[in-house]
Amino acid sequence: MQLTTIAKPAIFAAASILVTACELPVTNNGQATGQAQQSAMQTTQAITNEIALAESPDYYDSKIFATGFSAIAIQPSKNLNQRRLMAIRAAKIDAYRVLAEQIYGARLDARTTVAEGMLTSDVLSSAVRGTIMAAETVSIEPKGNDTYTVILSISRSHLERLIKVYQQGRG
Repeated sequence: MQLTTIAKPAIFAAASILVTACELPVTNNGQATGQAQQSAMQTTQAITNEIALAESPDYYDSKIFATGFSAIAIQPSKNLNQRRLMAIRAAKIDAYRVLAEQIYGARLDARTTVAEGMLTSDVLSSAVRGTIMAAETVSIEPKGNDTYTVILSISRSHLERLIKVYQQGRG
């Protein structure tokens, strides 16, 4: 059964009223207090407004995109199809790494050695650490004969909600 655009917010609003009503403070005779009822209605109205806004054709939720790459030939298998699947998996992990770099940043370590006025060694390494949740796979495509690319995206609004929850937990 497919719900119409109008039915979805109405059902959600009704459900949130029922859930909110279960948590209302009550007086001695079992009636909800006026202030609690007003607060519940405001919460329900805010949720309904947010849903209606998200379903409007003008709503735009920007996303962060990341592309990962991997070669088929370097995968450790004799079976070509298995190497292709391994390359897709490696490209997806690479895309997750790129998303983590965009969200959390990357730690860079560099070491340069100069002896007798000449550069003898120049080493640069990077590391990233983070958790990525709710990333969507946008595409998985072969590029040329030996490479796969995977594009992932994550909604900025979802990312902002996760950051708020994280900050509230630390506060």
